[in-house]
Amino acid sequence: MHLPSLPFVVLDTETTGLLPKVNHVFEFASVRVRDGKKEDEYEVIVAPPQDIPPTVRVLTRIAPDLVTGKPAFADVREQILSHLGSDTLIVGQNVGFDLKMLKGDGLDLTERPWVDTAMLASLVFPELQSFSLGYVSSVLGLHHEPVHRALGDVHATLELFGKCWERMTALPPDELRALFETFSLSSPGYRLLADALPTAPIAKKPKWLASGKRPVRDRKKTTSDRIVLPFPKKGTVDLMEDPLTPDTLQRLVETALADDSKTHWIAVKNLEASIRDLTLDPKKARVIFPAPLLLDPASADALLLQKNFTSDEATLSVKIRWYAPRAHRDLPIHGEERSVWYGRIACTEQSDTYRKQFSDLPSVVLIDHQQLFTLLASDEHVGHTAITAQSHIIITDASMLEDTATKAWQWQCVFDHMRAAAEGNTTLTGFLDLVQLWIARVRAFQDIRYLTPQDLESGEAEALRERIVPLLADTTLPTLVQKQLRDLQSILTPELLSHRIVWIEERQGGSQSLHSVPEHVGPILRSCLFETIPTTLILPPGSAATMREVLPSLDLAPTTPFPPFTLPLAIRTDVALDDLLRSPPQGKTVILVGSKRIIEEKFVEYTLPLEQKGVTLICQNLSGGLERMTAEFLTAPAPAVWLLTPWSYEEVDLPQETLDHLVIASLPFDHPSHTVLSRRAARYGNAFEDYFLPRLEARLFRLIRSFCRHRTFLGEVWVTDDRLKTKSYGKRAMAYLGQFAREEATPGKAQMELF
Repeated sequence: MHLPSLPFVVLDTETTGLLPKVNHVFEFASVRVRDGKKEDEYEVIVAPPQDIPPTVRVLTRIAPDLVTGKPAFADVREQILSHLGSDTLIVGQNVGFDLKMLKGDGLDLTERPWVDTAMLASLVFPELQSFSLGYVSSVLGLHHEPVHRALGDVHATLELFGKCWERMTALPPDELRALFETFSLSSPGYRLLADALPTAPIAKKPKWLASGKRPVRDRKKTTSDRIVLPFPKKGTVDLMEDPLTPDTLQRLVETALADDSKTHWIAVKNLEASIRDLTLDPKKARVIFPAPLLLDPASADALLLQKNFTSDEATLSVKIRWYAPRAHRDLPIHGEERSVWYGRIACTEQSDTYRKQFSDLPSVVLIDHQQLFTLLASDEHVGHTAITAQSHIIITDASMLEDTATKAWQWQCVFDHMRAAAEGNTTLTGFLDLVQLWIARVRAFQDIRYLTPQDLESGEAEALRERIVPLLADTTLPTLVQKQLRDLQSILTPELLSHRIVWIEERQGGSQSLHSVPEHVGPILRSCLFETIPTTLILPPGSAATMREVLPSLDLAPTTPFPPFTLPLAIRTDVALDDLLRSPPQGKTVILVGSKRIIEEKFVEYTLPLEQKGVTLICQNLSGGLERMTAEFLTAPAPAVWLLTPWSYEEVDLPQETLDHLVIASLPFDHPSHTVLSRRAARYGNAFEDYFLPRLEARLFRLIRSFCRHRTFLGEVWVTDDRLKTKSYGKRAMAYLGQFAREEATPGKAQMELF
């Protein structure tokens, strides 16, 4: 291994959970290195004051009997300190977590210099899809055994640190200078690393640095037939039924390009995922990126000119200097760098970089739903005047209109982002402290707490409104901070609560936010879109009469300009989730399960048996975030099974010809106590039949359509929820699903090969 000459120690912990003081360390390991050579290796298992949860037992392979009779953490604290050494740099993978957990158990190392190998890997391995230790070990060939044990993780982290250092010491002059100058102004650990960098850089730029940025998926060149795309009259809405075929958006774009007599605004739910598989001529079609995904040059310059940096600011600043990004997707942003991006350097709707996108527009514009609704609703938006009665708005994924319009017209204040922006600003930090103290009192330990006029008429709330005014007048604050402060001001104003839903939310880990959304989006959509601009909605088959929350009327007849598209789809209520996990399908399979609790149960029950069969099991919440799970699923050899919720699968972005099977093990109903939906459903006479069932049908369509984008040629769908047969609404759901099934795959006929 190529290692720095400075003394350092690599450490890792295994814990009973993620919350310091609530959860506890039960295994610790370290390897101390001096002059590039190992001089000490140490591991210890301790008895935590609480039982090790079953999911953690499976991850670590540490059974309860292995901790029985072991010393308490306090009894080995001094021993751990002696193995760490007194002059060493602490190195770890996501080491901030380990330091917090150790501090929670009485060993405070947070003032010691440290560096995070996950952040270093994101800096010098931009070509990787994820920076989790398991994925990085697989791709880089690190010796990582045993996985999810403290010493095994330490060995892999040490190798990763060596590979990062190897790339850092092979930098050409300009990039080495950027790294040294930025790290020298950062936290103590990164300053030590800067001092150890070589003084004689190489002359040639390495390939990984020359290509830079995030990996780009190979795009298949396609030429699709055009469709008939009539121009609706002003004040009317045309409805088109969406097929399952993956090239629908390409057909729409090519049809719109053939008509340059007007500007066609094509709105999609997920812009970045949509354009990844499109063939576009940038001279004829313009992609309008959301402001938060674009880099604001002035804000980035201000960040780079700081006299000191937090560790996250430092790594992000180096990436900006190395890769000169235009947008979020150009960088391997990782960890809390996201808070720095969104809190400090992303564009707002007032940024020149964002506004220039609306200059000299071509005849086809691609935009996401939220941006479209924002610019339609605000006459101050730079794009508001670009859409006229002669424009044509085409909204794909129209079944998502309610959700995306809700987000577009939401006010929110995310305190993680605000805290990142408040670094070094005592006035803003003090104000945020006061807001969160008020939240703590109002919330009263509830994860979700709806706000009432009485909450906002208190003296505390009035004092907060007064304190916001001078902050909004402070032109030195980043524009993103000012936007969230304006939203916060609106949320705290009692007169603005009418016809809005307002709540406090706290997530696991303590992240807090304030939100306010319209009670209903239909009236807003009608006034700012349907009645003023020719609009075409692309919606799921059979949903024209059921989308009552967003459609202007119930008597619109949809057209079906797209050719029919079906796939192997079977209702298999005779197959249980346990059957599939005991005898998994060949190839790669996604199984959609109704709750995270069930996923945890199956993870505990089947991880080891499947591992013995050579089957990879990836589980939501237990295998990392969505980016990490996607990367590990793609690299896993078949057979592989991925358990996740339907809502998460809607956000998955896989290449074509990846999935062999999609199993919908649970009908994806919205949760009846959902923060917003439960309030909206109350206006319906029969909320289940008139509101939640139509949303279920729309989601089933989107899930199957997503699979069609990911599936192999013979890929097939099974729906195994026995409620299709046992519940009265099951017949309606089966009839809806039946329209997508090929004749040879009608219920009971399709067979999925099991081994």
